[in-house]
Amino acid sequence: MAWLPARSLFWRAFLTFWGAMAVILVCGMMLTAAVAWYRFNSLDGLNPASLTRDAAQIARTQGEAGLERWVQAMDRRYSALKIYIMDARDTDILDRRLPTRMHDWLSSYRAAPERQAQADYLPADAAGERISWWDPQLLTLPDGTELLMLFLPFDSSHWEVLALSPVALALLLFALAVTAPFCWALSRHVTSPLAQLRLATQALSAGQLSAHTPARLARRQDELGLLARDFNAMADRLKALVDTREQLLHNIAHELRSPLARLRLAAELARRRDERQDLQLDRIERECERLDLLLGNTLRLARLGALPVPTDTLDLAEVVSSVVEDARYEAGGRQVGIAWDAHPPVPLIGDRCSLASAIENVLRNALRFAPAHSTIRVRLLVSAREACLEIEDRGPGVAHDELEALFEPFYRTACGARKPGSGAGLGLSIAQAAVAAHKGRLSARNMSPQGLSVRMELPRLTA
Repeated sequence: MAWLPARSLFWRAFLTFWGAMAVILVCGMMLTAAVAWYRFNSLDGLNPASLTRDAAQIARTQGEAGLERWVQAMDRRYSALKIYIMDARDTDILDRRLPTRMHDWLSSYRAAPERQAQADYLPADAAGERISWWDPQLLTLPDGTELLMLFLPFDSSHWEVLALSPVALALLLFALAVTAPFCWALSRHVTSPLAQLRLATQALSAGQLSAHTPARLARRQDELGLLARDFNAMADRLKALVDTREQLLHNIAHELRSPLARLRLAAELARRRDERQDLQLDRIERECERLDLLLGNTLRLARLGALPVPTDTLDLAEVVSSVVEDARYEAGGRQVGIAWDAHPPVPLIGDRCSLASAIENVLRNALRFAPAHSTIRVRLLVSAREACLEIEDRGPGVAHDELEALFEPFYRTACGARKPGSGAGLGLSIAQAAVAAHKGRLSARNMSPQGLSVRMELPRLTA
């Protein structure tokens, strides 16, 4: 299955984080826009020239008291505009503290009274006056006293509360309130499947081999879905191994009963000490050898089932040649030939002992059923990705419905069960376990007009 990066946990966490950041950014932009709209809208229709004319007229007619009332009225009406009127001591007539930036403007004006304003001017009024928001304006009282009027337009002092600790804390809490649901959703997205997987693991460890993760979790297309599917595959594999082990123990118990019963009978007859005592002792010896062979093959099958992944590099053609040479001694005594042509090296990763055992068991099974004066054909076919070893005999073959069960432990065909010395049915099972340990496949098919072909497919060592 192809990995889908858009559905991986990394991208989900990444998009969740930036989604929360986007919400916070949008809220911040909306707050900034609200402040800007308030500041500009509050000064709509005002200009410094008209305000200067009004203040100058009030100063001439009503004096300082009139200016105080006018400034207080302007403060109440226009919250975004601050007007300060300073006396000769640079003290506001309302005894308000002058902001630092305005104090700097005033100091610069006192130091260079001839300095002309360079800031942005508003359009001239009807009298041709051009007044700037940013320059002090001179007012004269009836007694000749001069005052300076300073404008602070677009005043944001109402919003300076944002710099206070409680408000900063409130903004932090707002950010937490935005990010908390995203984090909770993301954590639930990850921890909920992990909890389901944990429950399935506990059930499996308690012996419930049929335990699986929920189907919805296994259908997910991210890392957790991959983990769930791997867990289900592991559970199926464990169940298959345990079932196979139980079936194997059952078959072993069944196979041991027959030689043990014959041993018991032979021992009973040997106790009579008659002329057949030597015959019974020979029977006991044969049954002991059969039991030893049965237990040895069973242990080999168990070891192959737990064989680790092979890591050695070997030549399959050389292994086949070695096994064929050993088998030709036995084949000569049975008047059976083995046709095998030397093959160029076929490198692969494997375990030499187990692989040679698999080939030997298949070849010996072919020798057991091959008729006299026939030939067993051994062929090695190589493709780009795998090597295929075929062993063909001219024996009676196998019934079609028995082909699938041919490699099961202790399984013997109807023909094999009647043939003397056919064994306990573990040879092909050992071969199957060895090939499976090499990530290969073992199969069988009947040949025409008669015979059986066993095909062993193994992955090649690629460059």
